[in-house]
Amino acid sequence: MSERVFVNLGEVYFGQGDLQVETLLGSCVAITFWHPVRHLGGLCHFLLPVRRLHRERGKDDEPDGRYGDEALVRLLNEVRKHDTQVADYRVKVFGGGNVLGLPASKVRIGQANADCALEMLQRQNIPITAQDIAGDGYRYLRFDLNNGDVWVRRGHGVMHDMEKVPAERSEVAASTLPKRSSDVAQGRGRS
Repeated sequence: MSERVFVNLGEVYFGQGDLQVETLLGSCVAITFWHPVRHLGGLCHFLLPVRRLHRERGKDDEPDGRYGDEALVRLLNEVRKHDTQVADYRVKVFGGGNVLGLPASKVRIGQANADCALEMLQRQNIPITAQDIAGDGYRYLRFDLNNGDVWVRRGHGVMHDMEKVPAERSEVAASTLPKRSSDVAQGRGRS
């Protein structure tokens, strides 16, 4: 049976083995990295795109995972620590939901977080394998480091089935994600 690791807001996890990395997102965003040959990877869970007031960091200070730009730095540092190349990873982006019910005319932090993640990855020339971003409500993620699949449960406080985002998915539009397909039915036993 797989060990489960829960990643809280502002945390970054990177590991290898029979692990399922889980997190709960509202307006926050998670970026997953998975290496299909070495079966290792990680996830960051950030709250805000960037730090508004920059403080001077010492050279030994770790980047703060609560901010998108610094969380990505931490993930990229892990890629280097494991002697791997970013180009060898499958990268997915999740979250950025509107959980406060704000109208479209108001600034939505979830959309800002999602935009930040996509822009950061594009600036770094890191292709996105799949994404499930923006929209309304929360997302509960389960990222399987054995095969790179990410299972997503969406909702507003009621139970919903988890949907699978396969490791090798080539489409990136959220509208292309499976809706109650056989993949989902197969995943119910793994929930």
